[in-house]
Amino acid sequence: MLSILGIVAIVVFTIQVYKTAAGTERNAPLWAIATAGIGIGIQFVLPVIIGLILAIYYMSTGTPAEELQSAVAGIASVIGVVGMVLSIVGMWLVMKHVSNVRDDLSVTAPPPPPAFDREI
Repeated sequence: MLSILGIVAIVVFTIQVYKTAAGTERNAPLWAIATAGIGIGIQFVLPVIIGLILAIYYMSTGTPAEELQSAVAGIASVIGVVGMVLSIVGMWLVMKHVSNVRDDLSVTAPPPPPAFDREI
């Protein structure tokens, strides 16, 4: 159930970042790819890497392969929830950054007001 919510969050954030980036004249495809990469990386890739590290640790400490799944199940659930929360926070930070309107540096300051020194 959590992975479905995570995939939905990735899709929704990616679409919103694309629309927002296009509206603020940023590179929309690049920001959308970055958002999807952050979501997928933190939600799916990072927990797999941590799980492999834990499995190697448990195997090196002498835990039999048959008991490995039950030994890692509790901490894997916690890692999954933390990964989803961190990926949503990361995607939200990208969206917050993209939604800021950049100052246009090419616009010069307005000209000074005219002097009304003339007498009529």
